[in-house]
Amino acid sequence: MYGVRPGRIFLYRIPCQGERPITFSADGLPEGLELDATTGIITGKTPETKEEFEVTFKARNAFGETTRPFRIVVGDTIALTPPTGWNSWGGHMITVTDDIIRQAVDVFVERGLADVGFQYIGIDDCWMRVSQEMYDNLPQRIEDGKINPHIFEKHEGFDYKSNGIIGPIRDNNGNILPNANFPDMKALTGYIHSHGLKAGIYSAPSTTTCQGWAASGGHEMADAKQFSAWGFDLLKYDFCRAGDKRMLMSRIPGFTAKDFWLPMANYIRAQDRDILFNLCQYGRGEPWTWAPSIGIQSWRIGGDLNHNVSHYFNQALRMAGPLREYSKPGHWNDPDFIYIHRIRDADRMAEPSKEIPLGTNERYQYVTLWSIVCAPFFFSCDIENIDDFTIGLLSNADVLNINQDALAHVAEVVKDADNQVIMVKKLADGSKVVALFNRDETKEAVVEMDWDMVGLSSKQNVYDVWRQKDIGVYDSGIAVKLSPNGIGLFKVGFE
Repeated sequence: MYGVRPGRIFLYRIPCQGERPITFSADGLPEGLELDATTGIITGKTPETKEEFEVTFKARNAFGETTRPFRIVVGDTIALTPPTGWNSWGGHMITVTDDIIRQAVDVFVERGLADVGFQYIGIDDCWMRVSQEMYDNLPQRIEDGKINPHIFEKHEGFDYKSNGIIGPIRDNNGNILPNANFPDMKALTGYIHSHGLKAGIYSAPSTTTCQGWAASGGHEMADAKQFSAWGFDLLKYDFCRAGDKRMLMSRIPGFTAKDFWLPMANYIRAQDRDILFNLCQYGRGEPWTWAPSIGIQSWRIGGDLNHNVSHYFNQALRMAGPLREYSKPGHWNDPDFIYIHRIRDADRMAEPSKEIPLGTNERYQYVTLWSIVCAPFFFSCDIENIDDFTIGLLSNADVLNINQDALAHVAEVVKDADNQVIMVKKLADGSKVVALFNRDETKEAVVEMDWDMVGLSSKQNVYDVWRQKDIGVYDSGIAVKLSPNGIGLFKVGFE
């Protein structure tokens, strides 16, 4: 299922595993869209009127043919399923470059991530410039409370000047300028789009970003137009320089958090391409209660997990508990990225990436939870050094299908006791996904679940999602022996 607004630029890569070459076809495509039969990439412009189109994708290679139904919904709502992709922050932080983003594209295509539905390649902070004046006045700005006092410590070892960061931040027309590490933004998005993928960019509603680079405060209209002209399809908009917000709220009667984000939301929506708006306000001001009303598709529910990656389970339980009613097609709670494999230390950003402090089973838990609670399925890691295990962990098509299921049901907790958690997610085809977790870090445990706990009865076929195989018919329930921090993920209730 895919949502797009009327009269907008359209780009979609059909996810398809199998040995290439593969020949694609699509029955029922609306007028204005065209499929490249060799790549499976659909491009064009959507109809000007609201309508739903039932499409059938077909794919054939030397071993056979397969089909799958697909619905294109031309209307007011985009992001009908959680957005998927990779973001540069965890693995690259202040060292992000054009080359790294292109490498991410190559990884998606060559190692199968695009084949299971990962779509967005996101540039985070530090693609912009730092003005000479801003750089010269950093000590004073720190003293005035306008810049994080630990900024120099965090960036120790990073040479602003030799990296081409310092310079004019806007041209004579007020357009924001990328730094020397991004010599041609339009060419970069063109490379991303040529592979059927989408491009993400980052900014903030203040004068500088979290790391002190130029941001969009006071230039929202110009930057929205520039992001669109460059060809970006997603904007991560970050709550940096919180003092700006407090100043506005103290000086303007009735000014609210929603008003602070409204200008960019309006300008982004006015462009000729759909640009998904990812609000990064860390859950302050309960954005889930107002962000949908101003056209924001996803919003952070808490702080950065790269600092606290071990908190992944508690964030997922919030999504499945008090916040679950706010997730629905077009509107998604965002617990932050899946920080996986190698990431950088946010307090030593110029130093090489290191392995996250999570064991193998915990990584399976992390990915499983993001899938079943309908989290935006974005991961973040050092893409230059991604290993085969992480590729395999992320490219299980069944796990992606659960996250992208059209029903958009956020998994519910049916048990949370004795270091055991059982969660159940309903799927659009009437079946259910059951996740069994052993949260004990040192001991094995047998986790049992009766079918009546999830509204099922009699015998049930059981499919092991992580192993991607049927494991048999079970009479009244299942009992699974799990290792410490173990996870079992099963599909039940299907024919």
